[in-house]
Amino acid sequence: MPIQKTPPKPVDASVVAAHYQNSVDLAYATWKDRNKLFVALVLTAGLGLLLLLQVPTTDSLLVAAIAKFLNITDPLAKDNLLKTFPFDILLSGVLVTMFYLMQRLYSTNLSVMRTFIYLGALEDEIRNYLSLPAESVSFTREGKFYWGKRTFPQKISKWYYVIVLFVILIPFMVFKLRADFTQGNWLITGVDVIVSLMTAFYWREYARSSVSLDVPNVQDDTKK
Repeated sequence: MPIQKTPPKPVDASVVAAHYQNSVDLAYATWKDRNKLFVALVLTAGLGLLLLLQVPTTDSLLVAAIAKFLNITDPLAKDNLLKTFPFDILLSGVLVTMFYLMQRLYSTNLSVMRTFIYLGALEDEIRNYLSLPAESVSFTREGKFYWGKRTFPQKISKWYYVIVLFVILIPFMVFKLRADFTQGNWLITGVDVIVSLMTAFYWREYARSSVSLDVPNVQDDTKK
């Protein structure tokens, strides 16, 4: 006797819509985190370049801030701190911080991109469950409505971020490694080379994912 299959239960569109809203909230929270990471990375690299290029007063301002934090008031002690402060180790710390921020920026950006692609696909499913007409704009915010309204500056904006990171990361790493080789501290040089390679790797992956995932994932309603 053949076994009769139980017909699938109808999908509760309200449950899917609630999941969609939760996913939107998560996407925007992650989007904000990504923006903060980008700003933090730019500021860190900028400070590192100022120190590395020995911009006038930058070193003294930093040492003055450290002296104030340590409650050092003796002028001779401040002058000695400026002369003996291990700026090479500090700059290596800046490089490690840049690597951490770059890795976090890559992973957070990847999560943001994938989540928005997922939201676009989820919108198509919700529209199917609700039997919405093709001309309806309901549940198209991250799908066809977004991709159909993009301006040219929006389309190329991803390149702005990729280029800005290249401009601040690569010069810092090049100048830092050149300074390491000049000073001849091979332990610091070896660490900096490894950290620089890992940072460059995550920058490349950030650029690749930003470009490859910034594509429409829209279901064509006219083919239904």
